[in-house]
Amino acid sequence: MASPPGLLLTGGTVLDPGAGLSGVMDVRLRAGRVTAVGPGLPVDGERTIDLRGRYVVPGLIDLHAHCFIGASDLGARTDAVCASTGVTTLVDGGSAGAGLFEGLREFVVSRARTRILAFVNISAIGLAYLDIGELNHLPYADPDRAAAVAREHRDIVVGIKVRSQAEVVGAAGVEPVRRAVKAADATGGRVMVHVTNPPVALEEVVALLRPGDIVTHFLNGRGDGILDPGGRVKGAIRAARERGVLFDVGHGRNHVNFTVARAALGGGFPPDTISSDLTSGGRAGCVKDLPTTLSKFLNLGMSLEAVIRAATATPAAAIGRAGELGTLRPGAVADVAVFELEEGRFDFEDADRQHLTGSRRLRPAMTIKDGEVWWDAGGGPG
Repeated sequence: MASPPGLLLTGGTVLDPGAGLSGVMDVRLRAGRVTAVGPGLPVDGERTIDLRGRYVVPGLIDLHAHCFIGASDLGARTDAVCASTGVTTLVDGGSAGAGLFEGLREFVVSRARTRILAFVNISAIGLAYLDIGELNHLPYADPDRAAAVAREHRDIVVGIKVRSQAEVVGAAGVEPVRRAVKAADATGGRVMVHVTNPPVALEEVVALLRPGDIVTHFLNGRGDGILDPGGRVKGAIRAARERGVLFDVGHGRNHVNFTVARAALGGGFPPDTISSDLTSGGRAGCVKDLPTTLSKFLNLGMSLEAVIRAATATPAAAIGRAGELGTLRPGAVADVAVFELEEGRFDFEDADRQHLTGSRRLRPAMTIKDGEVWWDAGGGPG
């Protein structure tokens, strides 16, 4: 059977920070891969899509979102949400631990068109019941079981997730973080650690992390955080970045405070990655989606190139998929997000009911997954 003729995306403004691409050019997609990028590519039997006036970027990677909290959050709705927001890869941020991971794979991952990767929660019960912290009973944090599940599902598992929050860990302190690092060491993966209202000084948490590990929710306004009493980024936090620890937004319903974000950005400490921590509640509330989260940071002062990098090339590298995902280099997976950059007056809200009036926002126009139009704002699903 002959392969489909592919797509030729013409006239759009390509912005791929990871590949150093910026400017009006064409993108050829064939057999699920990017095959060429450049100005004035000749038509070679492909379906041509005119994208003049729009930004053409790699398919977005949401490094921290949720599709299985309580075994239902987003779930069957994941594809609809991701397709309509330019997200072609979603990384589940520890919804499932060793006891539930098979269910996540069977009931969500295997049925989704979205590319879903995942962190295994160090707690065997994961986030099945948020009213009681999953680490208040420390035996749930079994590094050997977590590592075994990570190895069994190594094709989709990117690391180990742990929530280092006072209400979650109870009297366990930083022991769950130590166990997460042990599990990650056993599998060659990375740790993602949630740090909203940590049980100890944040410096003690980050001191346990290794190069490539990820601090998520670093711009929250609750408990001990990244800022010293003078509102400056702590030296220990800067030192952690210098030794290779990554800092991820992880917006969520509780984890971004505009005052903290302004202080961090003003102090030369922008996020490495921008993720939504999306849940059903966050979608209905202040988070909305990943493009909205990116737009908040665009209006906080980051450049368009920087926010796109933080949702494409950097998360791809963070999960070991550089060159395959998060780029439009020839040979990469043919995932593309198309946006319009709207100008006007737009209201954005953080997790603490502070508001920001912005002048620009990213509006999704089209999503292409594996070389096929998945969603088109002008006509719905592809």
